[in-house]
Amino acid sequence: MKKPMITLVSVLTALNVLTACGGGANPSAKATTDSSAAPSTASTGPVNLTFWHAMGGANEEVVKKVAKTFNDTVGKEKGIVITPVFQGSYGDLMKKVRAAVQAKDVKNLPDIVQSPASETAYMKDIPYVIPAQTLADQDASFRIADLEPNVVASFSYNGKLIGVPFANSTILLYYNKNLFKEAGLNPEQPPATIDELGQYAAKLTKKNGTQTSQWGFSGTPDLYHLSSWIGMQGGYIGNNRNGRSNTMTAVEFDSNGTMKKFMTGWKKAVAYGGIQTGTETNQNEEFAAGKLAMFVNSTAGLKGVLNAVGGKFEVGTAFLPKVDAGDKGGVAVGGSALYTMDRGDKAKIDAAREYMKYSTSAETQFVWHSGTGYFPVNLKTYDLPDMKAHLDKNPLFKTAINQLHTSSPDTQEPMNAVSSEISTAMKEEILGYVTDKKDIDKAIASMVTRINKALADYNRANSKN
Repeated sequence: MKKPMITLVSVLTALNVLTACGGGANPSAKATTDSSAAPSTASTGPVNLTFWHAMGGANEEVVKKVAKTFNDTVGKEKGIVITPVFQGSYGDLMKKVRAAVQAKDVKNLPDIVQSPASETAYMKDIPYVIPAQTLADQDASFRIADLEPNVVASFSYNGKLIGVPFANSTILLYYNKNLFKEAGLNPEQPPATIDELGQYAAKLTKKNGTQTSQWGFSGTPDLYHLSSWIGMQGGYIGNNRNGRSNTMTAVEFDSNGTMKKFMTGWKKAVAYGGIQTGTETNQNEEFAAGKLAMFVNSTAGLKGVLNAVGGKFEVGTAFLPKVDAGDKGGVAVGGSALYTMDRGDKAKIDAAREYMKYSTSAETQFVWHSGTGYFPVNLKTYDLPDMKAHLDKNPLFKTAINQLHTSSPDTQEPMNAVSSEISTAMKEEILGYVTDKKDIDKAIASMVTRINKALADYNRANSKN
């Protein structure tokens, strides 16, 4: 079994104290014996940082804007130049990271890398990653306390922040207010539970014989959805607090009853007849075309949805419908974080810390939020006059923020390295139950077996004992 990250952090902290007394040592307190690591050298010119990211399209332009502003201000003052380099999708980016790490090819790693929340378990075990907590502990002006607690919890292991929150979001319900009115539904009262979701969807669905011209809702639950639908009930998907207090070795949703409760409610909602499930569709396109009344998607997709709709109808946003009206856990945080790589150069590590501080500052987070739709990770952003004016002008963005602030920091995606296998097992077994191919107990038992095997296989192959 993998050793918990607290062991690594404790060692780093102890070494920091010793090297601080000696003076002039690498502040990351990481010694590397690999010959490919770049030697620590005194910088004679600007410190150049390479930043690998996966933000494409319009979001890439905001990444470039933030980097340029940093280079023209803090970077100019401190002699730092950061260069963002788009690496394709998260999958493409992580393949390159894994290849370099496996080959111990430190010189070809970037100084800063963006990694999705689903890869946190992997990132925390990379020997070249300097935990964000370590960087913050070395600089009093790097204030983790100013960051959203739910987001900090999402990228923390054993109480220590591993990655610096970067592009973060939650799940949100999108709906067509015009279609609500046509169906006799109050557009200001969206469904609050999955049972109401099923009832609303049935009223919003249009069929011509055996053909459906308009679905009320479309979606097939997987790990992305279940992280919130299990968490809001007050339960964990996996043991050891979803893998955040120690390595996740088994699921808990079977023993705590949360999965059975969700699946029972979901099947009932589907039975109303207005939910399309098990079919792969482009929900954004169907929604924009007026052929889909409701769907769930990332809060970061709001700008894209509004652009696609183009004013053809009024868009509504709402909290993710609850499994039960009394659920209080809220929704899980997704997105990505930034990680600093120790490549053996103290100047680069110090420079990376400066960029991390800048990227999470209140002002930068306003630029990031207003340009991309990801919510600000700095709580002080909400005190800025520009932010207040922005939310007054764009009230739909308030839904995501209000949902975040009413959610528990304990509601999180499970931290593990087999998220794809977990998601597939959930999706297939839930669909098997909904389509009457399996009874609920057999479906859950099969789900548990598949997921626990994937966890055991990975943990065994990557054990440090």
